[in-house]
Amino acid sequence: MSTKHENWFKAAFDFRGSVLSRIRTPVLVSLIYAIAIKLLYNHFPIIHQPILGTLIPGIVLGLLLVFRTNTAYERFWEGRKLVGKILILGRNLARQVFVNVPEKTPEIIHTKKKILRLIPVFFGAGILHLRREPIDPQLESLLSLEQIQELQPLNHLPLRVAKWISVELQQLYQRSLIDTVQLTEYNNLIDQMVECLTGCERVLSTPMPKAYAIHLKHLLGIYCLVLPFQIVKDLGWGSVIATGIITFALLGIEAIGLEIENPFGYDYNDIPLNKIYQRLRDDIEELIND
Repeated sequence: MSTKHENWFKAAFDFRGSVLSRIRTPVLVSLIYAIAIKLLYNHFPIIHQPILGTLIPGIVLGLLLVFRTNTAYERFWEGRKLVGKILILGRNLARQVFVNVPEKTPEIIHTKKKILRLIPVFFGAGILHLRREPIDPQLESLLSLEQIQELQPLNHLPLRVAKWISVELQQLYQRSLIDTVQLTEYNNLIDQMVECLTGCERVLSTPMPKAYAIHLKHLLGIYCLVLPFQIVKDLGWGSVIATGIITFALLGIEAIGLEIENPFGYDYNDIPLNKIYQRLRDDIEELIND
């Protein structure tokens, strides 16, 4: 068997990233419901009503589901691009500071390392801010006791970290270690990092309109309820299997939209923020120790 086929089967039976756990209960209920309709049909054939198929045209429901999923994916992809841009900006800022600031004294070397190590602190603080979490031990390990105490009462941790970086750069400028052009460029990179984080906040704070989400759930519920009445005569006991498959497909598509709507959490399909954060930390340390 080729590697391509092996990968296909591996993905098909990999349930870690699937939405099966979200929809297994309603799918099971739909199977029991379809069984009940089949047993009822054996005694009352009149319940077969193919005209119910025109109640909610499948094309209408399909378009609504596609719109729902596409909207959620756009949010996911926008979040991923913004996070990736913060990573790029952080690397650029670290590289420029490392290369352009002369290492004349041990104090200057210490200041350079401090600035560089504050860049992943900004990223880590941004993750905590998006997840609305307090300072964790991983971030504390990169900070002094005074910095931790300064951050603890704040609502926007990364903004304060950005201020720290700007203050350190300003001190380098005052000591004539960088010129006006360099200071402006560095602050511009910091501004763009803050702008990207603000874009992530926009993604997080602008969910799918509740009325749309509720209406879609209502339509899905009605469609799944009337489905067995449409197919029980033609499929017999096969209507139970057909109902389960169709319910699985429709509810699964909706669940995927819910899964990726907030891309900054801990779900298997969310953006791997912790891995990107660790990558940035490793890149900075590699640059420092080069």
